[in-house]
Amino acid sequence: MGTTTTNPALLDDGDDHQFRQFIYDVLAFGTRLEAVRDGLGALMGLTGPQYSILITIRMLEQKGSRASIGDIADYMHVSGAFVTSEVNKLKKAGLVAKATDPDDRRRVLLTLTEAAEQRLIDLTEYQVPVNDTLFGSLNREQFDVLRSVFPVLVVDGDSAVREVNYLLKKQSNMAG
Repeated sequence: MGTTTTNPALLDDGDDHQFRQFIYDVLAFGTRLEAVRDGLGALMGLTGPQYSILITIRMLEQKGSRASIGDIADYMHVSGAFVTSEVNKLKKAGLVAKATDPDDRRRVLLTLTEAAEQRLIDLTEYQVPVNDTLFGSLNREQFDVLRSVFPVLVVDGDSAVREVNYLLKKQSNMAG
């Protein structure tokens, strides 16, 4: 069987075994990371994505930034339609408030309610030990490397998804 990549940086003497193991390790970690997010969300009575949206709004607020649907979608690497749907549920639950941006009346700004802030404060007692365990094996240098590499991989991942979708469409057109 041939290799699954031709990028020399990903091959070891022409063999892709280490690359394949890396892919499986990343997938396994991603699954566990999602399970942790979903669990933290459940501790708040929310879904994992809803928890992530609250955390993102809070982080943007703390940085002095305004949080719009687009800002959250960009930060989380998800669609605006998805964020809109989840924010509407969070608003209905009394956790998010919406207001028109005074600088751009087409834009809706989101803020956390006191109830959401309190839930996030209460969650900290669980969040800290979970995050300390999840990333407990990393030293600062490793963390800095991962922080610099993953944004690049997200962009490459977007390109790879477009490539796969193109190939699927091409295959579908050939079959149909």
